[in-house]
Amino acid sequence: MRRQRGVALITAIVLVVLATIIAVAIGSRSAFSARRSAASFSVEQGLQFAAGAEALAAYVLHEDRNSQDTAGETWAQPYGPVEVAPGITLEAVIQDEQGKFNINTLVNAQGEVDKDAEAVFVRLLQLLQLEPSWAPLLVDWLDSNVLPEDQGAEDSQYLGQTPPYRTANTPVTSVSEILQLPGFGRERYLKLAPFITALPPSASRINVCLASGYVLDALATLSQTNKNAVEYSTMDPKQFADARSRGCFPTVSVLKTTIGPDIDKRVGEKTSYFRLQSWVSIGTTRFALYSLLQRDGSGQVRPILRTLGTE
Repeated sequence: MRRQRGVALITAIVLVVLATIIAVAIGSRSAFSARRSAASFSVEQGLQFAAGAEALAAYVLHEDRNSQDTAGETWAQPYGPVEVAPGITLEAVIQDEQGKFNINTLVNAQGEVDKDAEAVFVRLLQLLQLEPSWAPLLVDWLDSNVLPEDQGAEDSQYLGQTPPYRTANTPVTSVSEILQLPGFGRERYLKLAPFITALPPSASRINVCLASGYVLDALATLSQTNKNAVEYSTMDPKQFADARSRGCFPTVSVLKTTIGPDIDKRVGEKTSYFRLQSWVSIGTTRFALYSLLQRDGSGQVRPILRTLGTE
């Protein structure tokens, strides 16, 4: 009898343990499923609010009807943080993209190097204390042929990397592709990235009202008169900012005087491409959406590129 009672007790304990394991497994699966559903809902909710930020940015840019885009305008001011729903906040900022050097303009419509654009890029690298030898490497990354430029590189060099890869041989959509150049590295990228952009090649005009001093000084390499007329990159930052708070500085007419009349082919005072950065906070979760917006000649605005989480 004692032996039978012992077997029954062990059986009961085993059954309890099995029932506990099954209950825990069911509970954990249900908890994970609920968490996944909540995360998916939060992502979708964040995307919808970020899309609302795109619509708001499109409205603000559409209403901007003047002949210049400057730092003091409404669209250039940060928005938020604003509570758009209980427990949900939205922040957004619109940045001009044509105040930077468009690396896709290094190659013209025929897929050949634009020597003037290359000269500007070389000067920008020098001003930032980076080696000018990166210019021909980037040209070869973008151009349509497979013949390396002087000091450049094509597939033969990249196929020797680990892992091997090929050159793009086409315009790029992200400045981060410059990291594919062998040995370029993160330190150089962080120094150069604020002054370059990757827009369609047709966006060849730099908005001088919003260009940095380094970009303006790089343009001076095309000077037909006095190459050292003005050095904007060495100006006192407060003086530079004060001048821009009053409107466009420097204007195209000023640069035509100091650099040459042909400079108006490469500069302007109006922007067609903007980058919208939106941040949506839902509880303790934060989402970031980066949208490249294009404004056409009629003022209509549309997103042409979106990235979630990173630029």
